[in-house]
Amino acid sequence: MTVNSPLPPDIGSRIVERLRTMTPAQRFQQMMDLTKFVTDSQLEAVRATYPDADEFEIRVRNPELLKGAFGWDVEVQGY
Repeated sequence: MTVNSPLPPDIGSRIVERLRTMTPAQRFQQMMDLTKFVTDSQLEAVRATYPDADEFEIRVRNPELLKGAFGWDVEVQGY
């Protein structure tokens, strides 16, 4: 199997090997932790850009939510 990765081959191989040793529950937890990290990072970026926004507005300004729920592409239409 060929892994298409920007990482050096030895690092990519180590990651794959580590994933193979993990249980499905551990892989799922790692995925959940990464998802939470990315979501929290996006929300912090919105908070920094719009410091006066309330929590509802911060969550609505999430580009993925806007595109998925409302068909609003912030790259084309802006906020």
